[in-house]
Amino acid sequence: MDSQQEVREVEEPPHTPVVSFLGPISSYTHQAALSCFESDKYNYKAAQTITDVFTAVQSGEAELGVVPFENSTNGAVIFTLELLADRHKLFPDITVCAEAYLDVSHYLLGRMPRRTPTIDSPDMSGSCTPTTSIPSPLQPRAKPLCSLKHIERIYTHPQAWGQCEIFLGAYLKGIERIDVSSTSRAAEIVKEDTSGTSAAIASSLAAEIHNLDILAKGIEDREDNTTRFFVLRKGIDKSLKTSKGKTKSLISFTIDHRSPGALAQVLDCFRGYALNLTSINSRPSKVIPFQYIFFVEFEGSKLNDPSRRSRHAHAAHRHKPPSLNNSRRRANYIYDYLSPTQSHLLNITLADFLPESCYPSNFHKSNLTLPLARPRGPTLQEIQGGLGSTRPSKALDLPQGHHLVYFPPQVLSSDLLPDGTDPVQSPGPPYVRRMWAGGSLVFDPAPARPLVLDASRVVCREKITDVSVKGADSQEKVFVTIERRVGLSSEQEQDSEVPANTVALERRNLVFMEEKTVAAAKEDAARPDKILKPALTPDASVSITPTQSLLFRFSALSFNAHGIHLDPQYCREVEGHRNLLVHGPLSLVLMLSVLRSQLQEEEMIFKFDYRNLAPLYASEKMNVCVRRDPKQSSKFDVWIEGSHGGYAVKGSALIGRSGVKTPFDGSEALEK
Repeated sequence: MDSQQEVREVEEPPHTPVVSFLGPISSYTHQAALSCFESDKYNYKAAQTITDVFTAVQSGEAELGVVPFENSTNGAVIFTLELLADRHKLFPDITVCAEAYLDVSHYLLGRMPRRTPTIDSPDMSGSCTPTTSIPSPLQPRAKPLCSLKHIERIYTHPQAWGQCEIFLGAYLKGIERIDVSSTSRAAEIVKEDTSGTSAAIASSLAAEIHNLDILAKGIEDREDNTTRFFVLRKGIDKSLKTSKGKTKSLISFTIDHRSPGALAQVLDCFRGYALNLTSINSRPSKVIPFQYIFFVEFEGSKLNDPSRRSRHAHAAHRHKPPSLNNSRRRANYIYDYLSPTQSHLLNITLADFLPESCYPSNFHKSNLTLPLARPRGPTLQEIQGGLGSTRPSKALDLPQGHHLVYFPPQVLSSDLLPDGTDPVQSPGPPYVRRMWAGGSLVFDPAPARPLVLDASRVVCREKITDVSVKGADSQEKVFVTIERRVGLSSEQEQDSEVPANTVALERRNLVFMEEKTVAAAKEDAARPDKILKPALTPDASVSITPTQSLLFRFSALSFNAHGIHLDPQYCREVEGHRNLLVHGPLSLVLMLSVLRSQLQEEEMIFKFDYRNLAPLYASEKMNVCVRRDPKQSSKFDVWIEGSHGGYAVKGSALIGRSGVKTPFDGSEALEK
């Protein structure tokens, strides 16, 4: 006999959203959370620390979180600001979706003294406590309800001390103060202390829940003492787009404290769009000493912005990074001596990776002895008077491109950024990752005072000439253009003028990006390369496999401590690269060296432009390729192919006769 079994679907109970708050139960944050949401529609989960609240929301364990942000008496809650700074991208999806205000009245909780004083006893006043006099004119708003002589220590949240300073100074001066995670946690600790000598600053609700005696009521300094709380969520609250209520926005940014008026410039963006700022706070950036992350709140939101004022102000402050305001930032002057040492060591460093045809004319692999620095011969005045030649008799010319191992950054090790780079061109957080995007070189074909390796004193004038931000929100990159003018130093050095004779003009294009999480970096490191195959056939090419030793030597020569050239783990877990990266300047030197091998004896490089399109890695083969333009012999295509045959660096060169000044694209820049 067949039988049918009735299958009943068991309906799962509807999910109740979880609200995480700084606990334990009865904390002020708990009370604020209860005021924000209907208690029968949410589950409340106490967290031990503010960090735990952020973690619960980011992980999805809680839909919402409530944390204290600032107090009307004692200011911002630094623990919350530190987490909002999110320097290590631990909470990338956390947003603030609402705020709540709570009137805060502090109570001193503990155990009554074991003997009960009479009404006439001095124990009823503060005169029996460790402080015998009350400071004037700061009179506490409340008096103890009993003697406090038995209290030896007080527990509370750090934020509460500043809210009750007058009472504590009058009645409990000198008593040990112990910080705990919340006021309700302080009440828990005092409850567990059987000696009765501990007290807590907490709420009346905490006294009721933990069965503690109230030793004093309303001990806060101001009657209007209020704490503001933030409600956190994961992602953007899309309902704000249709909300008709008032909204606020909280943004963060950094500025360069060396740039006068930098903060005013940012704030002026909001004034220009008639946006009312409601608060401003700051925390150390922890990237550069005494640089700060500023947190600014203003009325309005780009999510609900019919007039687009908020969006325009936000874009204005993002797309003009004040920390690199080139109109106000002074030029940086770097002095050096043209000793043969640096150039000679660079030749030795590259000798095993390049054929002899790519060596400078005066370098031979069979003789690695350092050349002598010779006197440079007649002065400019003697030349103008017809008394001699401009060329020194035996000193060597500085090979084109070798200036890259001179003029090292003049920065203390303690001032280097965490990635090992110097802070001079950095826009600061959140743009903490630097890459070399490309640049250009212009050389004077007939300089009045050429660069010769005779130990002459030379100067490099370095200045930021352009800053721009590109990319959509949360994916912005800061592009910084740096101009470097190299020439012989004048007899009267002044850090205010361009070198009198600019022999070499270099422009560097750097790109700064936001920090990646370790997971994102590892994912990028494992991602296959994008390959763009060159369409040209080279006239000559040199195959090179850069080693870790080559990168280390070039880092040392150029005084470059950037971790992407030295630390494989840093490359994988911070930058998202599978191995050490070849330096941008090293790639440039290699291209110039191979190009030099294709020039006639009287030819030299007038101008060179290049773009870095893909990373080059240590221990991976690369090909440096050169091709003379068949239609215009003065032009060359120069490029580097990566290990998979695609473009890594793409450049072009303009060639001319050495010692002959002829009009060419870029030469006018040398005269500026």
